Amino acid sequence: METAVAVRQDAQVINYEDYAMTPDRIVKQVGLIQEVMKCVMREGEHYGKIPGCGDKPTLLKPGAEKLSTTFRLAPSYLVTEKSLPAGHREYQVICTLTHIPTGVIFGQGVGAASTMESKYRYRKQERVCPKCGKETIIKGKAEYGGGYICFAKKGGCGAKFKEDDKAITDQIVGRVEYEDPADYYNTILKMAKKRAHVDATLTCTAASDIFTQDVEDLPSHLLKREPAPPVDVPKQEAPQDTPQDEPDDIPVEFRDEPKEEIPLISEPQRKRLFAISKKAGWPNDDLKQYLQERYGISHTSEIPKAKYEEICTWVESHTGWGG
Repeated sequence: METAVAVRQDAQVINYEDYAMTPDRIVKQVGLIQEVMKCVMREGEHYGKIPGCGDKPTLLKPGAEKLSTTFRLAPSYLVTEKSLPAGHREYQVICTLTHIPTGVIFGQGVGAASTMESKYRYRKQERVCPKCGKETIIKGKAEYGGGYICFAKKGGCGAKFKEDDKAITDQIVGRVEYEDPADYYNTILKMAKKRAHVDATLTCTAASDIFTQDVEDLPSHLLKREPAPPVDVPKQEAPQDTPQDEPDDIPVEFRDEPKEEIPLISEPQRKRLFAISKKAGWPNDDLKQYLQERYGISHTSEIPKAKYEEICTWVESHTGWGG
């Protein structure tokens, strides 16, 4: 039995080599990205290194926008919404980048976000002062009699409570779920959109060897902490008859243990956050209250770098604390 192969007379053979970029053009494209990174982008605003995640910087939303503008790529989005139990929701987004001068589709990226993610599902519940209603209760050390105090240095009223006071001990503390997942629908939609755009930008500009993505969105417990390099410091012994005093602004019996230093945002990042909040219509008092109640932060200079983009996205998608 013979097998015949039919060939269409009007069929065209496509030589993909005719459309391929030359090594010289690829080198120029990489050079252009590096030049934009050097002359236009700023570390901490357009890209940044996340502690414990290697030397490759992660591309942030403003950086993706700069690269899209550089290569004249316009994003469009296809959003899929998925309802989850208990009022939770997930958004899946496909971002398509189209070359503005020619209308040619360069590629796509994907991203997803859900209110089931720990940072949108849970919050840290602290003990609340029965008198002033603020989450400013701290515990005294046993050697000083124990008990609890509403710490004035954290904005509390200074009230003191006994060790077995049920108004304090019966409170539920630790990780608790947010009451209404719907408060974060708009936030996770913007987060999914951001993730898809960054993914598409890296794919279409072939910049994955320069940047990584979404590392800043990882929960803090998944970030590997890199030990600080050892520093040789001459050891100095304190005089035997002079005790080493702790700072005077906190009562001795309520002093906290030393905490590991966490990288904080830069001054340009603070200014960007204020610009975002102003554009979204946030009063300054609302921004202060949001940072205090959500993160226990009393000043914008205390914002950790790992939480910066999350905070900017939330502020940008709301009209105020509770808005």
